[in-house]
Amino acid sequence: MTVAKTDDSGERGPHSRHPEKRSGPRELARRVLQRVRRDEAYATLALAGELERARGLSAADRALTTQLVYGVLRRRGQLDELLAARLSRPLSQVDPEVLDVLRLAAYQLLALDRVPAYAAVDEAVSAVRGLRGQRVAGFVNAVLRRIEREADGRDLDALLAALPAPSSAAARIARVAGLPLELARAWSRQLGEVEAQALGQALLEPARLTLRTNTLRCSREELQALLEEEGASVRLARYAPGGLYVADAGNTSRRWTPSTSAAYHDGLWTMQDEAAQLVSLLLAPRSGQRVLDACCGLGGKTTHLAELCGPSGGPPTLFAVDISPRKLELLEEHCLRLGLRCEARRGDLTRGLAELPPASFDAVLLDAPCSGFGVLRRHPELKWRPGAVDPKRRAALVELQRELLTAARQLLAPGGTLVYAVCTITPEEGPKQLRWLLETFPELSLAPPVAALGALAPRGELCLWPHRHGTDGFYAARVTLAKE
Repeated sequence: MTVAKTDDSGERGPHSRHPEKRSGPRELARRVLQRVRRDEAYATLALAGELERARGLSAADRALTTQLVYGVLRRRGQLDELLAARLSRPLSQVDPEVLDVLRLAAYQLLALDRVPAYAAVDEAVSAVRGLRGQRVAGFVNAVLRRIEREADGRDLDALLAALPAPSSAAARIARVAGLPLELARAWSRQLGEVEAQALGQALLEPARLTLRTNTLRCSREELQALLEEEGASVRLARYAPGGLYVADAGNTSRRWTPSTSAAYHDGLWTMQDEAAQLVSLLLAPRSGQRVLDACCGLGGKTTHLAELCGPSGGPPTLFAVDISPRKLELLEEHCLRLGLRCEARRGDLTRGLAELPPASFDAVLLDAPCSGFGVLRRHPELKWRPGAVDPKRRAALVELQRELLTAARQLLAPGGTLVYAVCTITPEEGPKQLRWLLETFPELSLAPPVAALGALAPRGELCLWPHRHGTDGFYAARVTLAKE
């Protein structure tokens, strides 16, 4: 069987070498980036798998692996622009596996002070030698040594500023914010150049670690005191009444980590971005109501809804549905740790479920599948997926959301409340979907404001932005069904 290799220019060609196996942070990061690019894997899952297999890796090297993966994915557009300016051919003609290594090494040279240049270059050259042979390794060595020489102590942003000026406003946003050009164009049309650039730059930053207090077991202030005793640096969240921000969570010199927190294992908190916490508060379920989380995923909002509903000694009144059996298993594990109850069901809401008869729920949360542009801080790979801004893919998502909304409407009891939510910022999946919902089902209307959210959702709509609120980007709307 013939396999592909590259010659010294990085182009593809036949070869028969096999990659060497390594287990250091750079090699682990390279494998994660390969899976993300080749298989459209989620970086979180691919990274977790590699770290699980690398059991002997130190905490510092685990942190470095994580930083490399997410740094390259966030800055990929900027790294590619710098690399393209130093190559004699388009990046599209460079072997993708070699390009993964070049991006990884360039990021270390230009964005990480604590990584010695020789280590970044030597490991990159060694990796490519194992993947594609000595000639291609020489090509990689020449490119990286040129970058190191021309940088002369300057960082990534300084080198970008030294490039010729972009030819358009969208190209300027794409460079400064590390976005694909088509996405920069779309956001510029939607928000204007200044705000589109601010949004893109906010999405280059890591999302802060936010916790949600399990208020059935302790107060937020009690949890804050416990976490500080454990060594965490914690402050109260700005918007969510049960939220806490953790500072320096990725600092390996601190003795506190989420996985070793006794308070976590005691079920006193769970990780959840503040925006997601506010979505559950928008539904505002009450004790005794029949509540449905219609696309529950891993169950972050499900467990929050269980807390908001309060303890129940009778049959479960909270139901959770998802098509993934693995996600439902994880939901059950979370409920067990947190001491919460829900009735999990596997199924596709658009096809109907016998256990969920029409008009049987007082409150329904539909956190629908979406483009995910609001969570690019956590999933930066989404902006590089083929067709990320493809109109056909967007239209298919919009249609799926409408099918789910139609199914959710049928499950809603008279006088009941429905919250539609998406972790994205596109108008087609947000405000325009609300308009469609109210026009299609005139018996629905925007619900009154929720006191807990105050000015964040004055008319029943919640719009959260990374650059305005510091949260993930979310859109949510709260509607009610007329009483009979």
